[in-house]
Amino acid sequence: MGELETIITFLPKYLVCIDKSADEALEGRLYCGYSRFNGVKFTDLHELLLLLEEIMDRIQCPGAGTNMRAFKDDGESVTLNRSEIREAKKVMRKFDTGSERGEKATFILQIKFRQNASWQGTVQWVEKKQSLNFRSALELIKIIDSACEQGYQANIIELKEDII
Repeated sequence: MGELETIITFLPKYLVCIDKSADEALEGRLYCGYSRFNGVKFTDLHELLLLLEEIMDRIQCPGAGTNMRAFKDDGESVTLNRSEIREAKKVMRKFDTGSERGEKATFILQIKFRQNASWQGTVQWVEKKQSLNFRSALELIKIIDSACEQGYQANIIELKEDII
């Protein structure tokens, strides 16, 4: 498989664990397999979106359809070099999304495109075993928020091995 095919077929998955809702802000942890961003805590959905955007910018996957604009240019390039990108993608391919769970809810995100200055992809609500496509980051926020409003508490059952 050539490098171009590898880039096209690689779409990282992100595990979003929502642990609590404080003052209408959802708090939790983000996992992706990439060590710099593995288990990073966020205090609201805005912070989660910024973390996801930073990861996608660093690994250049999916590629941004437009460049981000800001009032202040800090002059720093957030992109990794080619070997670092390859290594990050290799680690993220092997990432197991079944390893962690949120106290309130758990979601698996797969962002397929960053077009029209937003994101498009799939979100899976792990506890309910439901998947939905989203057409924008705002729609993603609404989906996650509405799932957490339902008050579904994840029942985490620890399986113990029987000693024979």
